Amino acid sequence: MRRISGWALVVLGVLSALLGLALAVALGPDSRRTTGPHEIDTRTSVLVTGPRVIRWADVQVDVLVEVPVKKPIFVGLGHTVDVEDLVDDVDHVEVTRFRTPWNVSLSEREGERPTVQGAPTALDWWIADSAGLGGASISTTLPDEPVSLAVVSIGSSNLSGLEVTLAYGVKGGFAKGIGLLLLGVGLVLGGRLVVRGALLRDVEPGPDPGAPSDEEITYVFVDDDGVEHHLTEAEVAEGGFDVVDEMQIDEAGDGSAPEPVRPTDPEPGPEHEQEPEPEPGPGLEDGLDVGPEAGPDPQSEPEPEPEPEPEPEPEPEPEPEPEPALYVWVDDDGVEHELTEADLAELEGEYEIVDEDDTGDKGPQG
Repeated sequence: MRRISGWALVVLGVLSALLGLALAVALGPDSRRTTGPHEIDTRTSVLVTGPRVIRWADVQVDVLVEVPVKKPIFVGLGHTVDVEDLVDDVDHVEVTRFRTPWNVSLSEREGERPTVQGAPTALDWWIADSAGLGGASISTTLPDEPVSLAVVSIGSSNLSGLEVTLAYGVKGGFAKGIGLLLLGVGLVLGGRLVVRGALLRDVEPGPDPGAPSDEEITYVFVDDDGVEHHLTEAEVAEGGFDVVDEMQIDEAGDGSAPEPVRPTDPEPGPEHEQEPEPEPGPGLEDGLDVGPEAGPDPQSEPEPEPEPEPEPEPEPEPEPEPEPALYVWVDDDGVEHELTEADLAELEGEYEIVDEDDTGDKGPQG
């Protein structure tokens, strides 16, 4: 359907472009086309156009008629009924067909009189009229009703040697022709784009949603000791594991780790036997729950583990105060007397330290 619409736009655009080009070339930049002078061989004194010969409407026309030796001549445009009444009983030549730019057919009509009665300039029903010696011209816009053109030789002369120059055009015709040409070009380009888009859609269909994916999936199982085990899809299906997390790895291989799995059966197999824990908490080191009811829902994303709070640094222990020194004085009778540093300071000069043992006791000597 899109291709049919596209081709219809192309055809319409071609026709519009050709019509606009023909109009612009025919009228020219001044929106007018002139033809003539064309000689009409006649010995009568009247020339008229028959009914339905002038079929244009809203067209600007200029008519120039010329005769030799400065003979008086008249040209006028009136309603067809009035012009036929004027020349009904007069010998005249009638134009029975006219085609642009200049292709006429003439027919002689016989009447009772050689020319019209009275002066044609005295009639008031002309739409446009003019008279002169050797030539006359009119310029008017054709109405939307039947009209006829009449050329009359005034007096006893005839229209021998008559020459007619005709100019016609449409106001703004050249611009309208260029507009039609551009519109046609735009329609052709738009139609071609529509056709090309329909062809590409037919030739390059979208990906089949049921087609298998080319992405490789790797499953990783982490046991209680933190050891990773790579499993295939078949091993995951046989062991009854559930996917607890999914991670995307780009083609360069520098992405995150593959998705880990967890067993749904408490006894998946001999190679993955584990002791069930009574109450698994949220702070397991390996991030996995081994048990059919302990882990999170596979459809939901796992909650991130809270980061452990840093332990406060222990305050430094205060250094122990040194024990005061103890001095022992032995008198002449062998009796020991204990002295402190304050006692020793008061008796400064009377005692001196003569020995110091490992216990820190000092023996003063008096």
